[in-house]
Amino acid sequence: MMIKNIFHKVFISFGSNEGNRLKNILNALREIEIQLGRIETVSCLYKSKSWGFVSRDFYNGCLILNTKYSLKTVLNKLQGIEISLGRVRTNCKDYDDRKIDLDILFFDRLIKTSKKIIVPHPRINIRNFVLIPLCDLNPNYTHPINNKSIFKILSQSKDNSEVKKIKENNFYVPFWNKNSFISIEGNIGVGKTTLGKVFKSHFGIDLLNENYKQNPYLKNFYSSPSFFSLKLENFFFHERIKQIKSHFKNNKNKKTISDYWIGKSLVFSKVNLSKVSFEEFRLNYKKEVQNIKMPDIIIFLKQETTQLKKQIIDRGRTYEKGISNKYLKSISKEYKNIFNKKHNFLLLEVKPKEVKALLTKKGQQKLFRKLFSYST
Repeated sequence: MMIKNIFHKVFISFGSNEGNRLKNILNALREIEIQLGRIETVSCLYKSKSWGFVSRDFYNGCLILNTKYSLKTVLNKLQGIEISLGRVRTNCKDYDDRKIDLDILFFDRLIKTSKKIIVPHPRINIRNFVLIPLCDLNPNYTHPINNKSIFKILSQSKDNSEVKKIKENNFYVPFWNKNSFISIEGNIGVGKTTLGKVFKSHFGIDLLNENYKQNPYLKNFYSSPSFFSLKLENFFFHERIKQIKSHFKNNKNKKTISDYWIGKSLVFSKVNLSKVSFEEFRLNYKKEVQNIKMPDIIIFLKQETTQLKKQIIDRGRTYEKGISNKYLKSISKEYKNIFNKKHNFLLLEVKPKEVKALLTKKGQQKLFRKLFSYST
């Protein structure tokens, strides 16, 4: 039985008063998404006087993070991000200048006090530079201890320091708010579904899997391709159309990763069908896909034929073991042809060595960084 990840809602404050303050914050938010999960929303950006000491003004804001990680892990990763961006931690408890400061304000409704952390953050109630951006996120959110709304706490705050808005909340648009639909593509056995599960697990988004088991012609196709190819491709195509339409019926911006792109129907039909049948198929495809949701980005996993063959054998589907190297090469060639044409999506190609590395956390984060940079 598959165990579902439990996702936590975490309110985090961010601030910087050293170096390029905006750049520091943008880099920190990007790393939070790469290392911890999906940022749901970000407040406007504010400027305030340094709190507790005299120095350069701070840029401040807050965000809501959806993450599968525990409080301890979130704390450790946030501190790691601070260090990676140049913050120097000391044992001194006095306030000081910081390239980046990341604090956990709320972690679900958890109330916890330990040597390393106190949640909710103990100084929320007395800091307008935290309360004001929190109101951007959710003014009605109630503090787990005093049960007062953020708006009410702010209205009763005795902090009279000025907090000035300098940028609207679009200064950083969370990745999945601007790229709500991503498809993974590649040859047979390359690891599309496995990578889809990685995305679902890390970002807490929907996973749309190909319903290949429902195709009644798949097993017979490999033994009698000329007889079953048209039936196979038509069934796959209409199932893909139906699945995509159903998934996005009530919400066209549903955050989704899929382990297929509808255009793969053109790739495989070009290889499997006769010229006459393919031309009929292509015309029907062009008509049918006009009103379906298309991905913002396609991640194309590339792999050597010998490695593909090994992975196909390893996954143990008996009817696939007879797939020839020639067939796999013809599929790879057609993917190359179709992606060389102009499309309305971003195409991110992942090289064979990078694809193998996706089985590791390091390789996954490298892909996330590449993806975030590519879509900027």
